[in-house]
Amino acid sequence: MNAELYFAIAQHNLTVVGLDGSYVKPVVTNFVMITPGQTMDMLVTEKQPLGRYYVAARQYDSVRPDVTDYDQTNTTTILEYRGNYTHSDTPIFSSTLPSYEDFVSALTFTNRLRGLANQDHPVNVPKHITTRMYITASMNTVTFDYEGTTRSGLVSSLNNVSWINPSTDVLLAYYRNMSGIYTPDFPEYPPDLFSFTAETVPDYTTTTIQGTKLKVLNYNEELEIVFQGYNLDDPPKMSTVSLPKKGWVALRFKASNPGMSRAFSYL
Repeated sequence: MNAELYFAIAQHNLTVVGLDGSYVKPVVTNFVMITPGQTMDMLVTEKQPLGRYYVAARQYDSVRPDVTDYDQTNTTTILEYRGNYTHSDTPIFSSTLPSYEDFVSALTFTNRLRGLANQDHPVNVPKHITTRMYITASMNTVTFDYEGTTRSGLVSSLNNVSWINPSTDVLLAYYRNMSGIYTPDFPEYPPDLFSFTAETVPDYTTTTIQGTKLKVLNYNEELEIVFQGYNLDDPPKMSTVSLPKKGWVALRFKASNPGMSRAFSYL
């Protein structure tokens, strides 16, 4: 549940028609890549010869091909046709399910996803941007004290700020004007600028800031966030975005839902 997955049905095409509850231009493919928290609507036409076919998924590892300690098992179920025929002992396995480290297949699939963008289902991309943010998502090892012993663990951050769950609900603190719960000074840019998608990074480091920081937006403000190409004609409308290591994404949204909303990243 915490990693991108390749998914395929042996000898069957999939037609992707929806993504995160929004229509997309139909994509006919023999596999998909789905990210944690994401939903897809797919159509399958069962017109193959009578038989049993594996429905399979496996993890896509986007970090480094030489890292082999991730989950390399397949998860499967069986699609079985009804009818009068002799069942084979072994169902057919997909020959189109990409390998664990197949970066090209992941990129090819995601590049095909486009919003439906027609008269009945328009893609209203905000055009008059009032706020721009450049956010870097990173994950680093930090040390911490646990029951008197020093341990280390992975911590993710946005613009070098790691979230700490406050003692009081943030929305409640906002409405009651309570102090000391959060600060409205989430940075619009990272503390240092360099080539974030390069193979190597500078030797210097900046200490991660821990706290509960928010970015306050005016109602109906149009915001652009660049994690580091634009498609303003038919981009897919998504609630979850896959951001691989050394990757980037540009997104826009309108702040038209009053309240407190979290922007977060995870491994």
